[in-house]
Amino acid sequence: MRTKALLRHTLNLFFAAAALAAPAAGARAQSSDSTSALAEMASKVRTYTLSNGMRVILYNRGDAPVFAGAVVVRVGGSDEVVGETGISHLFEHMAFKGTEEVGTSDYSRERRLLARLEEIASESEGGQNLSPEQQQEWENIHAELRSLWVSDDFTRRYDQQGASGQNATTDKEFTKYFVNLPRSAFEFWCQMESERLVSPVLRQFYQERDVVLEERRMRFEDDPGGKLYELMLGIAYQRHPYRMPVIGYERDLRALTAAKLEAFRRRYYVPSNIVVSVVGRIDPDQDIKVIERHFGRLKEAPAIRRLVDAEGAQQGERRVSLKLAASPELLVAYRKPNYPDPDDAPISVMEEILAGSKISPLYTELVKRRQLAASVGVEEGPGVAYPNLFMFAATVKAPHSTDQVLAAFDEVVARFRRSGATAEQLEIAKRAIGVSFLGQLQSNQSLALDFATSELGYGTWKASVEWYDAMSKVTLADVARVAAKYLSADSRTVATIEREQ
Repeated sequence: MRTKALLRHTLNLFFAAAALAAPAAGARAQSSDSTSALAEMASKVRTYTLSNGMRVILYNRGDAPVFAGAVVVRVGGSDEVVGETGISHLFEHMAFKGTEEVGTSDYSRERRLLARLEEIASESEGGQNLSPEQQQEWENIHAELRSLWVSDDFTRRYDQQGASGQNATTDKEFTKYFVNLPRSAFEFWCQMESERLVSPVLRQFYQERDVVLEERRMRFEDDPGGKLYELMLGIAYQRHPYRMPVIGYERDLRALTAAKLEAFRRRYYVPSNIVVSVVGRIDPDQDIKVIERHFGRLKEAPAIRRLVDAEGAQQGERRVSLKLAASPELLVAYRKPNYPDPDDAPISVMEEILAGSKISPLYTELVKRRQLAASVGVEEGPGVAYPNLFMFAATVKAPHSTDQVLAAFDEVVARFRRSGATAEQLEIAKRAIGVSFLGQLQSNQSLALDFATSELGYGTWKASVEWYDAMSKVTLADVARVAAKYLSADSRTVATIEREQ
């Protein structure tokens, strides 16, 4: 689930300290600490549903007069189709461009110019095939618009209120907007965030489209690892939208228009598809009234119906390789079920045992002992709402080849499937995951985001807590069972970068 992706980024930071304690004592301390912390949290979390159907989660905690606010929308790459890939991520960028009141010196005049711009875009494939006359009018309109636009007005107003950590992300399932603010800015936050849901203005769209195209070039076209990952997903998934990149295909991005984004917003940015989450110094009884006053303005709309093609079973190993002027890399991706399937937590523990630390079997064998690889890691993805993948990655150390690393990888995996894990390995892995989980509880922002994504993804903000409870109960038999079931060559995709001669 999404929590595991968040935890994985900090896992190595906590692992060294967690591994110092004796397994039995560490397990008891982890259990006691986690039970106490989670019980306290559960008793204070308040949930509400606004008059328009939007869900709200409030958690009052801490002494400092600050809070973290998150607005999470259940929309991302898995909701897209070929022809409009990248639209979720591009809209996330546009959500910072302001509203009818923010970001412009004359909205009435701007609105007329933007409307004419969209007329030209609809006649020219998103402004890609402009006639000389259209090109001249296009440039004239943009010159006039630049005189009206107040650049970065939205974020500047946040900065004036003392905001920190303001950002947004888009993944396969969720688009998230989040920020930390002083308590005194609570109503300001409600007003600004609700305004960009109620009346966003998609100004500077074609400039921002170019920014995203450049982002795609840097992260995928010019980055060997990004290119390999995109290629691997396109092979591992044949029908499911997980095969498409969240950032979108270049051709699709170039054809997007502000009008298409507005239609997208009207479909997905509806109350039943949004959760507002606030963690920090708050007064739930009073603050929910403020939230209702602002966010309740968003008009109620029918619930989203999703019809996504199931991928189906994989029947045999799939392989793909890239030849690049880059260091060789190996990516081995296995199919797996997604949470709340009961195998999800045992698979995560198995991954941690196999490759989650510098004392794991894969790291010990490939990096330390045989020095075939410079690094080894494991991650889950690309999304959480549908059956997904657990992926092992290795950077190959010269003068060795990806074939040598894969052969050694397979030896370790085969030995692990035969012999299983030890009790000590199990306790260390569970303790590392547990310490990272408890570390996440220290951050208002990570909690606010996790509450909202859990509520949207699984129907309860407690999903992460429930997953953690399941993880803490994983046994050696569970690990052996999922290793035998899921570490199968018939259900994996192997992707490599081979050095171009």
